[in-house]
Amino acid sequence: MGLVSPENGPASTKGPWQTLAVRSYGQYCPVARAAEVLGDRWTLLVVRDLVEGAHRFGELASGLPSMSRTLLSQRLRSLEREGLVERRRTERGHAEYWLTEVGEDLKPALLALGEWAARNYSRDPVRRELDPRLLLEWIVREVRRDALPAGRFLVRFDFRAPRASTIWLLSEDREPSACTADPGFEPDLVVTTDLVTLNRLFAGRISLSAALRSGAIALEGSTSAVRGFGRWLGESPFAATTRGLVAKSA
Repeated sequence: MGLVSPENGPASTKGPWQTLAVRSYGQYCPVARAAEVLGDRWTLLVVRDLVEGAHRFGELASGLPSMSRTLLSQRLRSLEREGLVERRRTERGHAEYWLTEVGEDLKPALLALGEWAARNYSRDPVRRELDPRLLLEWIVREVRRDALPAGRFLVRFDFRAPRASTIWLLSEDREPSACTADPGFEPDLVVTTDLVTLNRLFAGRISLSAALRSGAIALEGSTSAVRGFGRWLGESPFAATTRGLVAKSA
C-alpha cells in the first residue's frame, strides 16, 4: 500500500522503510484529532518514554529496540510539528527532546490509558516480550534513587530462563544505568531469577516476598544489600492497579 498525502490522496512511495501514516479522518471531533496526532505506529511509545524521563535520542532508541532509528527520527519530527515536543541543546551541545506544555498535558491521558489496559488486559508476558535489556531500562527509570546506597553500587542479574543471560545495574552516586557488558568489578548484589518472574515483579503481578519464598528469585550479597533490594527496586507505574486485580482474583 502506498503512502497517503495530507489530502487523503495517494502519494509517491519514497522508500521501503516508510509506513502508512495516519492522516485526516475528515471529522470535526476531538477523538479523531487525537488519533491523527498520536495514531501512527510507535508514536504513543515515544511519548511514553519522554514522560518517563528519556530525553537523549540514544535513551529513546534504547527503550524502543524494535523501532528503527530512522523511524524514531521521523516520529520525533512529527511530534515537534504538532507542538508536543521541543528539541533543546545542552551546554555541551547535545540534542535533547522534551515535552512542551501541550505534551505535558497529555500525561494524565497516557497514564489513564495504561491504567485501562492494566485493568482489562493484564496477563503474564509471552516469550516474544521477554527482553532483559529492555526490562532493566524500565527498572532503571523507575528506581527509587534516594533508597540506593551512596557511592558505587553494582547489581548483577543472572537470568536462568528462557535462556541464560546476564545484565548489570550500575549506580554511581545514586544515578543508575543498565549495562550489557561486565563493568569489571565484583557485584555488591547478585539477583538470580528468570525473565518472566522479574517482569511479573515489575508489573505488580507477584510480590518480592512471594518470589523469595518460592525460590523464583534468589539474592546473594551483604545483609544491607539484600535488604535494600526491595526498597530501591523500580516498578511499573501501573503496578498498584495490577496488584489490586491480583488480590481480588486470589
